[in-house]
Amino acid sequence: MSAAERGTRSAVPPAVLVAACLYAVTIVEGIWLTLRRVYLPTDAIVARYGLVVVVGLAIGLLAGVITVLVRRGAVLLLALAGAGYLAAAVLVAIPGSTASGEAAAAAVVEALRAPVTGWKDVVTLPVPLGEYGATLAVPLLLVVATSAAIVWLGTRARWWGAAAAVGGVAFAVAIAIGPAARTDLDALPGALGGISREILIGLGMLGATLAWMLWRMADARRRALRAAGGGIRGERAPGRALGRIVLGTTVLALAVVVGVAVAVPAAQSHPREVARTTIEPRLVVDRSVSPLSTYRAYLSDALYDAPLFSVSAVTGEADRIRVATLPFFDGSEFTAVAPDGYTPLRFQRVPSPLALDGGDPVSLTVTIEGLEGPWTPLPGPLGGATFGGPRAAALADAFYYAPEAGAGVVTLAGGVAAGDELNATSAAASTATLAEAGESPGSSGVPTELIPGSLSEWVESQGVTRDGAGLASLIERLRARGYLSHALTTAGSPRWVTDLGDYAFEPSAAGHSYDRIDRLFSALIEREAEAGAGASAAQLVAAVGDDEQFAVAVALLAAELGFPARVVVGVRVADTDVHDWTPPVCQEVCRGRNMSVWTEVRSGSGDWIPVDVTPQHETPVTPTVATQREPELPTATDPDRAEPIEAVAALKGRSGGGEAAPVTDAGASWFSGWVRVALGGALVLALLLGPVLAVLVAKAVRRSRRRRGGPRAAAEGGWDELVDLGLDAGLAPMPLATRHEVAEAYGTANAVAIAALADRATFTREGVEEDDARRAWEMVAADRAELRERQGWWRRLGARLSTRSLLGRRDATAEPGHEGVHVDERWHLVSAAPASSSARRRRT
Repeated sequence: MSAAERGTRSAVPPAVLVAACLYAVTIVEGIWLTLRRVYLPTDAIVARYGLVVVVGLAIGLLAGVITVLVRRGAVLLLALAGAGYLAAAVLVAIPGSTASGEAAAAAVVEALRAPVTGWKDVVTLPVPLGEYGATLAVPLLLVVATSAAIVWLGTRARWWGAAAAVGGVAFAVAIAIGPAARTDLDALPGALGGISREILIGLGMLGATLAWMLWRMADARRRALRAAGGGIRGERAPGRALGRIVLGTTVLALAVVVGVAVAVPAAQSHPREVARTTIEPRLVVDRSVSPLSTYRAYLSDALYDAPLFSVSAVTGEADRIRVATLPFFDGSEFTAVAPDGYTPLRFQRVPSPLALDGGDPVSLTVTIEGLEGPWTPLPGPLGGATFGGPRAAALADAFYYAPEAGAGVVTLAGGVAAGDELNATSAAASTATLAEAGESPGSSGVPTELIPGSLSEWVESQGVTRDGAGLASLIERLRARGYLSHALTTAGSPRWVTDLGDYAFEPSAAGHSYDRIDRLFSALIEREAEAGAGASAAQLVAAVGDDEQFAVAVALLAAELGFPARVVVGVRVADTDVHDWTPPVCQEVCRGRNMSVWTEVRSGSGDWIPVDVTPQHETPVTPTVATQREPELPTATDPDRAEPIEAVAALKGRSGGGEAAPVTDAGASWFSGWVRVALGGALVLALLLGPVLAVLVAKAVRRSRRRRGGPRAAAEGGWDELVDLGLDAGLAPMPLATRHEVAEAYGTANAVAIAALADRATFTREGVEEDDARRAWEMVAADRAELRERQGWWRRLGARLSTRSLLGRRDATAEPGHEGVHVDERWHLVSAAPASSSARRRRT
């Protein structure tokens, strides 16, 4: 923009600029309050997060104010805001970025990456984030962009309303990436006692936006009246203005009170939905240790008699309480984490009761005492859940339920804690048995390569049918030929050994990996081969383990026959085992000794059938076989099966092919250090500068093509180049004008001469010569320089990068938001009101 053009644009009134800055400060304050719990562990304000917000606000306000004061456009605003953001990100937002040149270069790359992928780090990492990595660059960018845009848009004569839209969008983004749990303010009196901190922040942002809009409209009206000479004013009745203010304030206050009265109960009954809520349950499950892997800890002397949770107010017939459901097997352990290629568990909120399919309803209250972890005890498929205790509101916000698994998790730090209460309603468990399961569905969900060959061999040797009845027979034989043991040694006489009475101890390794289950069935096969045909049931006892191994073994047996199966950790509240081999039933208070594991098998009709899996403990392993070999203490790995079990292969230091992983010399790699940073920076610059270079290259190619033709085409091309230069310089097109009229409107030294040459080339028989075409392009170069001298530095840069001439010559004189100046039919800048397009065509 030239000095003359800047002089014709009226200055922004100071009051408008100050009001826009105040509105920007208010919105940024709401963003700061919303995201504070994401970064700060307490209510402390003194932290890097607060410094980042203050610095970002200062940068955004300066960028907006400077752009407004010098009367520039969005290009300067983006340049100032972008440069300020990069500088603040490196110096303030990213810790350790000033330690070295390489760290600073890496920080620049992280700062440029934050607008694209930074939000994923914010919503996937556990809170509070503190100063971790480049996560603070996200609120810095949000604050800089919001404050700069509000100040610049808020001072526009026509587009000031967009500032409110920017503020609303920015606040919505802060809510989306903010914390998932509400913070209730119990200190408030009366009906407001349940109002949350988030509702108060939202009301404050709404009030600030309304105040900004009302003031801006009133100010625009006052200035319009002054511009029209004051208008016609009648005499106002005394007190009318005061009455209007009181009436408006009263209506607004009533609206707020009614809105709060309706919104607070509604907000309390519906969990807070943000971006983190769709990701956090999976993250919590991914980070937690599989409860099956820690099952034996419940049988240690420290937890054997320790109360885990109590069950009360039971209505209906409940026989089991499930703590964790584990549907996936990866060869190393059963977990709730879906391997690659499998659909993960879908966790959802429970804002209202869920439909129960069949079965009588069961309700009970579970009170946590010593249980730890994210899993919540549930009696079955959930119908509804409410919470009590000192953390009731936080638990309601942090509870998620997976319908496919019938399991619930709490995403609070540390999971459930003593004093938490859960009132759950569910459907009674299915009364179907495996013998009634019928034919298998044929798809188990467990890859065949994760089923041990010894298991398949043992199933084949039993000669049973491959249906529900056959699976029930296999499970009965497995339990009868197994032997219960919870430890490798009996040092210290553990309580579980004492409670079993006349019990002969056998060592048993923990774990339920592929290798552990393979050795269990290998022991059964070897015993059957030694005992021979006609051996008694007591002579076939060989598989030593507990619920952990046998639940997985039963699940893999079901998979071998084509039945989907899953492993469940929980307690029994009713007798379900006809053999009485399972751990004791939980009576009101569930302790470590009551914890058990069972398998659920899905029938062809879709019902999940619970199956007890605990092996017998009355008939020990026969001495004849036990004295022939040392007790096997298997590890969790199998060298022969290392290839399909990637996690175990990694622990063995092997590659996927089973061969030793090659040792890489770190010093031999050239793609490291400054080379990586330089290539990354070059890629980022290429992405940022690609559109600019594309415009410049397109114009250069077009100019070269126009000059390469014959004399006639080159002369006409010179005129086309001059017209495109005018379009890019901001002059409006004249589609109905002749070349001579356009040349006169340009007013450059050679425009008329270039037009004459182009007309001669187009409309005369003799045309033009080579020298005429060369002279036309020389005059074009001179006029290009003259057009650029009329403009300021920023406008010259904008003309070079303009795409108006590339997109076509269309009538664009009446641009939205263009005020104060316009181009008349002679292309001269005058200070007047914009003329209509029909008037311009008549004058043309």
